[in-house]
Amino acid sequence: MRTLDKDGYALPPVYQETVPTTENKTGLWRFLTPIRREKISPCRKSCPLENNIPRWINEVKEGNWGKAWSVMKKYNPFPAITGHVCYRFCEDECSRGFLDEAVHIGEMEKKIGLWRHRNYKFSETKPGNAEANEGKKPEVAIAGSGPAGLSCAYYLNVLGAKVTILEKMSQAGGLLATGIPEYRLPRDILQKELDILQSEGIIIKTGLKVGKDITLNDLRKNYAAVLLAVGAQESKLPQIAGDAVSEVAGAVEFLRDIHLNKIKKVQGQIVVIGGGNAAVDAACMAKLQGADKVTLLYRRTREEMPAHSDEVNAAREAGVDFVFCAVLQEIIGGEKIQKIRACRAAPSRRGERLQILAETAFDLDCDFLIMAVGQESGLSRFSSLSFSADGIAENGAAVFAAGDALSGPATVADAIFSGRKAALLLAGILWPEKNISNLSVASSLNGNEPIVELEHLNPRLFLRQGRFNTAEDEAGRCFGCGICNNCGVCWAFCPDLAVGGSDFEILLDYCKGCGICVRECPTGVLEMEEVSSGGA
Repeated sequence: MRTLDKDGYALPPVYQETVPTTENKTGLWRFLTPIRREKISPCRKSCPLENNIPRWINEVKEGNWGKAWSVMKKYNPFPAITGHVCYRFCEDECSRGFLDEAVHIGEMEKKIGLWRHRNYKFSETKPGNAEANEGKKPEVAIAGSGPAGLSCAYYLNVLGAKVTILEKMSQAGGLLATGIPEYRLPRDILQKELDILQSEGIIIKTGLKVGKDITLNDLRKNYAAVLLAVGAQESKLPQIAGDAVSEVAGAVEFLRDIHLNKIKKVQGQIVVIGGGNAAVDAACMAKLQGADKVTLLYRRTREEMPAHSDEVNAAREAGVDFVFCAVLQEIIGGEKIQKIRACRAAPSRRGERLQILAETAFDLDCDFLIMAVGQESGLSRFSSLSFSADGIAENGAAVFAAGDALSGPATVADAIFSGRKAALLLAGILWPEKNISNLSVASSLNGNEPIVELEHLNPRLFLRQGRFNTAEDEAGRCFGCGICNNCGVCWAFCPDLAVGGSDFEILLDYCKGCGICVRECPTGVLEMEEVSSGGA
């Protein structure tokens, strides 16, 4: 029977019955398929820890602080520390900065760490962990309680080892305790991390120097493996004419003595030689400790200075004077220093040979001279050992190295990353028969992962706005580069109802491959891929 319209005329067949949309499988037309492929965000690529920043920011946005910590701890177990001291290379590369202002990643990282501190229940913690080993726990000794040693201890403990940290100083923390000014890293933050580590079964022994109070051979006999995370905490003092005076110190030693209260007040006119973070920290601390005047001399221009700009700005605010393109030539004085003599140098790039300019000598009054021109690895006292680039002892012993001791002076984040890598390498020694799960320890990127470029994103979907005061609102400014954050844009723009479910799955029966979802995806996680003939 034919269907008639209101005037009695027969309707064409197409109008005679309604066909459900689900029966119209336009996926058969498709020769290109949108696929979801996660990529590496610029912020993660620039992070020394390779931290999966968009993933934990997505949890912060929803107020899921526990889940944010669960993501964070795989990459960085000490966000309260790095949130204070990291130089935030991630923010320098944040794609949001091309639209208005970079996301305040460092502050969110700090808040995750402080959330953990507030919510950590010491009474409910069971010492240790046995993720990888249900039997007797292998014992590991770690020499050094700086960021590399603490990081490795954390991850080995998670994986199922019994860890003992040996620290030569009277207090634990290494560089974190004796090298970083307290205005950058409050000591209660560090102490909280140490307390947590010990509550989880990690043993920390202070006042024990490996190679002096206990030999490396003894450790190798009594432990399944040994990690040397002894840092680079000995200053290299160059030979300068007239340097046989007592008022000359290395920057590392100067900072250490201040933090150990061996130096309670600094007086007179202080001159600091160097351009790295240790030099700037020493200059700033000298001024804050009461010096009348502090002058920092660096042999190249301000642009070539290796110290981070935040450090330099903090020192300027504290009242430190900077003299660039100046090279120390002589220390003037007998048993007591009176002044230093320097010469001007032509501007040059790091790595280029310095050109001292003739007849440019000048003197500066000086009561105390601080040298920050290099640091020596603590591995030098273990002359019988040589290490690969990964920190594996090349003589086959279960001895590893990590952190500044291996790489030379670097950032706290670099040291934590090195400790994490060392833990995974040690796991292969401790449990050779097991396939160690990386659920609790993130492996390193291999360098071949695709990076999300700005042109892959869709910033038009975001309003121009500055940073917010609350972490949840600030997290909402993140583009989510390279991950699917369930924003629903693909669902909203799809003309074929080919996106569905709580995880916005591409329904290939109905997707005809138009590519609109790919063009509109704000995170760059979707891309088109050619399919074989036959479509869906």
